[in-house]
Amino acid sequence: MVGKKKVMALALVVASMLAVTGCGGKQAAGPSETLVKTMQVIKRDTPIIYEYSGFVEAQNEVQMKARVTGMITEKYVNGGDKVEKGQLMFVIDPRTYQAASWNYQAQVASAQADLSRVRRDAERYQKLYEQGAISKQTLDNTMAELEQSEAKVEAQKALLSSAQVDLGETNVVAPFSGKVSANDLAVGTFVTAGTTVLATISNSDPVRVKFSLAEAEYLKLVAAKATDGTAPLENLTIVLADGSTYPLKGKLTQVDRSISEGTGTLTLKAEFDNPDKVLLPGMFAHLQANVGTKKDALLVPQRAVTEIMYKTFVYIVNSENKVEMKEVKLGARVGRLWVVESGLDGTENIIVEGTQKVKKGSAVKAEAMTEQDLDTSTTK
Repeated sequence: MVGKKKVMALALVVASMLAVTGCGGKQAAGPSETLVKTMQVIKRDTPIIYEYSGFVEAQNEVQMKARVTGMITEKYVNGGDKVEKGQLMFVIDPRTYQAASWNYQAQVASAQADLSRVRRDAERYQKLYEQGAISKQTLDNTMAELEQSEAKVEAQKALLSSAQVDLGETNVVAPFSGKVSANDLAVGTFVTAGTTVLATISNSDPVRVKFSLAEAEYLKLVAAKATDGTAPLENLTIVLADGSTYPLKGKLTQVDRSISEGTGTLTLKAEFDNPDKVLLPGMFAHLQANVGTKKDALLVPQRAVTEIMYKTFVYIVNSENKVEMKEVKLGARVGRLWVVESGLDGTENIIVEGTQKVKKGSAVKAEAMTEQDLDTSTTK
């Protein structure tokens, strides 16, 4: 019985020794090691393309409000119609304005007749005064009446001109060539001057694309020259929502007067020719600005970058399998990667997956991955 107990005790001792040996072997990760996936910093010549999201705007867009009050008597356009500059679109009942015009024409004629009479009297009184036949006061009274008659004629002419303008505004014409988005205003609708919107007309050739970018990027783009010598902001590309590339290039035409205090960005507008009317106001546009090819650019996966207090960092695995933390300055985004402007020399082995499980100085067990693995790899 005693011998059997000794055998069992010896077996336990041997098992414990084997377990300790296994845990201390090189094949198993120690309890302080964390499994991470790493990749060498990529170093290669890289086309640098800055990308921005924007929206298409019409070159000109105007809400056409009624300028006179009255009833629509004729309508010549519908929503979606194309119109030419000066084309008649609506007619507002002109009868009241025509009558007002005739009335002021009559008043102008009457005032001119009075002016002719007073002018003749003034000429006659001037001669009588020179002959000493009338007093200076009589002459002065006649000259004052002449001035009043002249002023009355001018006032009536002004009223007539205003009435004729109102009469002309009963014919609503297109201010420029474009496309109409007309409200559902039928013949017989009563409209109010300065309030009722008759239609919205926009010109979509060319169009403008409105977008925003950070101050630092704006300065980079202004200073940069592409490989062919062109300025990036003078040679912009649009990628449409379906992934296709718009065939015509655009150029920057408008820069906002200041940086937005709320977002720290600058608003810009680029102009694109649109002869086939492919680009429509309100359409989403993905802008690209090519600043040329950067030689031996350093690239890291986007998922490897950590942002802390408005600064960006990557985790490095050193030769002792310990984690180091390096601050980096990022440049343009290239697909799944960031261009690193400073902070790395290209020899580093960076942690791509598992960054949330490590900290500076911690021991890790690194499993290598390639750039092709970025699409399919997941943290284990």
